[in-house]
Amino acid sequence: MRACVVGAGGLGGPMAIALADGGVEVTVLDGDVVELSNLHRQVHFTMADLGAPKAPALAGRIGARARGLVERFTADRADALAGDADLLVDGSDDPATKFLVADWARARGRPYAIAAALRYGGNVFTGAGDAACYRCLFEEPPDDAPTCGDAGVLGPLVGWIGGVAAERALRLAAGDATVAGRIWVLDDLRRGGPRELAITRRPGCRCGS
Repeated sequence: MRACVVGAGGLGGPMAIALADGGVEVTVLDGDVVELSNLHRQVHFTMADLGAPKAPALAGRIGARARGLVERFTADRADALAGDADLLVDGSDDPATKFLVADWARARGRPYAIAAALRYGGNVFTGAGDAACYRCLFEEPPDDAPTCGDAGVLGPLVGWIGGVAAERALRLAAGDATVAGRIWVLDDLRRGGPRELAITRRPGCRCGS
């Protein structure tokens, strides 16, 4: 089983580590380098990694089951980067990338998990087969969505959400379709625990065409 993990930051790190521990070979994609401001939430990096490309540094922490590529998941490179992946997992901090990952995976029949975190909350969407897709829920990327760099995020939160995403992704990889077309949501850590919603296919969504 091979997985493509998009992002090596606060979400991508825990996801890649958990997937590798679950026996999956992971390819990690990230075009950024480690910065001091990352360390409170990207605990797979240390001061010794400052200035280093994130993807190879994370792969080095994981070991033989991982490789890191200093690349971004883009439309023109997606086939080359993820063509041999059985599973896609997104932990990027960019809505457009999340939609691209979901669209590419859906079009090629690959199961996928999309994780997001901001401030005190976040979510994990999982898709596969004919279940509702990411666009059935969110439709289009927002034009002005804040990033973790803009709005901040509670450090331990990304580990929790990344772990949930990896667990769901491993279930998809094992053929468990019960988690497809569902979203796990933590609205605000300060106000209560998570909830889970089953999403129905939206009439007119491109996934039905």
